[in-house]
Amino acid sequence: MSDIDVHQLPSTLRKFIERNPKVWESHEALGLACRKAGPLSDKHIEFIKMAITASQTLETAFKTHARKAAEAGASRDEMEHVVIQLLPIMGLGRTMMAAKWLEEAAGPR
Repeated sequence: MSDIDVHQLPSTLRKFIERNPKVWESHEALGLACRKAGPLSDKHIEFIKMAITASQTLETAFKTHARKAAEAGASRDEMEHVVIQLLPIMGLGRTMMAAKWLEEAAGPR
């Protein structure tokens, strides 16, 4: 399995992993293969995943990828810049939703 602390995951996902460990391992392996398929850095991949998860209103996933972006060396300013890019496409409401999630994941300024 990956370096994810399963105990910090939502209970529904934890139960899924416990019942379907091979499916989870395959999911993780696919993610790793996609990450290694090209030249993007881990930080930039996490920025992309932040934008995608925000656009899909996937709060837990957004917070996970914001934390992973920070672990990959992203600054708070860079992550806020990612959130600002949502504005012309998703509108103010969803952009503020993502800004709130970023604050919850990264802590207040």
